[in-house]
Amino acid sequence: MDDNPWFWDEELQRDGSEPGDLTADELTFLKALRGHAASWTAPWTYHDVARPEDESSLLLYVSIDDDGSLGRWAVHYYGAHVQAGWVCDDLFSLDERPETGFFEATGTIEELAERCAVRFEAVLSRPVSRAQWLHEGRVYATRWAFADTGAPLARSVHNTLAPKPYRGWDSYPSAPHDRCTLVRGATQPQTGPHAPSCPYESAGGSAIDQRVRPGPSPQRSSNTSWLQRLLGSHHGT
Repeated sequence: MDDNPWFWDEELQRDGSEPGDLTADELTFLKALRGHAASWTAPWTYHDVARPEDESSLLLYVSIDDDGSLGRWAVHYYGAHVQAGWVCDDLFSLDERPETGFFEATGTIEELAERCAVRFEAVLSRPVSRAQWLHEGRVYATRWAFADTGAPLARSVHNTLAPKPYRGWDSYPSAPHDRCTLVRGATQPQTGPHAPSCPYESAGGSAIDQRVRPGPSPQRSSNTSWLQRLLGSHHGT
């Protein structure tokens, strides 16, 4: 049995056999990407190898999870080129805005596999935080975000538990969150209600005293900065 856990499950490898519906190039790409993935140190998460509904590509994706999917990042391999980015619907269409990390590339199978592996690892290595707002001791709102930039991933709200006049995410909680946890990427134990990376925790003093109302989130510039760092050694397509 292969000890590498990435992109090679029981459906693809039964009794040591190889998947029969992949072309020779697709199988070579898959094996090359798995070769790079063998050295990943990022936490395991749900992932799969499949085909989109129109069967136009070989589809590989990872799902960032916390008791449910917070978002999926996928690669479509077309043989001569790849497209990769955040999944924006159930058909595995990709969000093609550059600030979300979308990219297209051409090259040899090995070059494409390496570029996709770099992107996969970068996504999987990013810390993810879960912030929660409480009312009368019960959670009424939760937001998940990348902790390195604050870029949001998902959110949920229980309107019946929310304090008045709160009315859902159109009037996002103006008060700071009551607690937060790193659900991915924690490097040290958490001893209080806030993760070590949270500004309420790192500012010093009482968490309540240090809270400030959050200003506008510079999500676009933060994401771009992260992408610029990621792309520094991978120019062009």
